[in-house]
Amino acid sequence: MRSRWNALLQIAFMLPALLSVGCNANLFDPKLATRPYPEALQQGTVVQVQVVPLQTQIRFINATSTSYDNIDIWINRRFVKHVERLHAGEQMELEIVDFRDQWGQCPQPGGFWRTRPPTPIVITQIQLDETQPLVGLVTILPADVKVNSRDPR
Repeated sequence: MRSRWNALLQIAFMLPALLSVGCNANLFDPKLATRPYPEALQQGTVVQVQVVPLQTQIRFINATSTSYDNIDIWINRRFVKHVERLHAGEQMELEIVDFRDQWGQCPQPGGFWRTRPPTPIVITQIQLDETQPLVGLVTILPADVKVNSRDPR
């Protein structure tokens, strides 16, 4: 009977530790690593493409008459995702966890099951190629986001 109690006590003490490790897993995968933010390419213009962060996705609303083909979308000057096409006059939604940085890490999404505060998305840019200036997008900040600096790093 005593060994049974010892086993139950061990399980009772180990269960919270195992759950905390499982719930705090890093959103990090070195196989998904991208490249560093192109610091040398300054932002040239801002276009009327609205960026609306949602719980686990980002909505892009292209209010222009321009379609953007074969582009990289940067968020917070750190995370990037390649997009084949952003159609003129249309909207698309991308998963936040599909954006990765040079180490394979992604922004923390929101939602009910999150274990950490979500990453605020404060700056969004399009990279057309390796030589042209970046194109700024209009990022809509949620009311609860406080930005202390112009540089989100």
